[in-house]
Amino acid sequence: MKSWIAGAMAAAAGVGAFVALYARFIERTQIRLDRFTVRVDKPGLPPGGLTILHLSDLHCRATDPVQTRKLARLERLLTGEQYDLLAVTGDLITDTAGLDASLAFLATLRPRLGGFFCPGNRDYWESGFQALFARAEPGATPLRWTDAHEIARRLRTYSRKILHNERTFLRVLRNDTTSMRAGLQTIGMRPLINAVVHLEADGLDLWIAGVDDLTGGEPDLAAALSGVPNAAPLLLLAHNPDIWLDPLADRADLILAGHTHGGQVRLPLVGALYVQGTHLSRRRPAGWFERGTTRMFVTRGVGESFRWRLGAQPQAALIRVV
Repeated sequence: MKSWIAGAMAAAAGVGAFVALYARFIERTQIRLDRFTVRVDKPGLPPGGLTILHLSDLHCRATDPVQTRKLARLERLLTGEQYDLLAVTGDLITDTAGLDASLAFLATLRPRLGGFFCPGNRDYWESGFQALFARAEPGATPLRWTDAHEIARRLRTYSRKILHNERTFLRVLRNDTTSMRAGLQTIGMRPLINAVVHLEADGLDLWIAGVDDLTGGEPDLAAALSGVPNAAPLLLLAHNPDIWLDPLADRADLILAGHTHGGQVRLPLVGALYVQGTHLSRRRPAGWFERGTTRMFVTRGVGESFRWRLGAQPQAALIRVV
């Protein structure tokens, strides 16, 4: 009996080790290029439609062998693909040191009509569990053992939010967003932060709006949609799919979002362990959502906030709007 138990424990340990290695080193590189078609019943689109390459959550670090393999695979998947717009919905970086890697990758992409970007929470702040054990900005000095009551309170609050799938964000260090915006503009990407652009070209008459991040920035959807005619086709870029909770979002024909990583770690029967604090469910943390004439696509994203993926392959999407 004891030998049977020992064998079962050894087998379970072996399976656990394999799953951990797979999540750490294999699934993270298995990026998919998925294709979708969505119909918009408004004038202003070319007869042949419009193709959008949607990327989100690159979470680039300065160096990461898995990141390098993944981006190389994505480059190969995109070789020969034709797309009109590039839409990047935030979280380019894990920290400021990853900015060069993210810009170098985006510079390899060639949208016919232009690239557009809205920021995510990680573009503003590094995030990590050490924030639970440090004083608030400015200074961010560590808490002392005499602050055990405060540490326990923070741990309880954070655990409760994870359990109930509420929005939370552990801010560690502010990133250099000025350099990020300048770098994006240098490679031809246009940041849209509570702003809108009117794109007219080759039979296209489209408005593209971008809203600031809900937890790291200062979102103002009314400002982002200012001046957009009601009858015009409207594409809205938002990092956090919680933008869906704002009634003004119904003005958009198509919303592109990210942030959830598709749950990043999804278990049988349980679903996603955490959905980054959005209104989306653990069983449906990404994909297509529809309300009235508005459709929202939430991508699983390219990168990871922590270096694991299980049951939530990284994703890029080519979306054909007709």
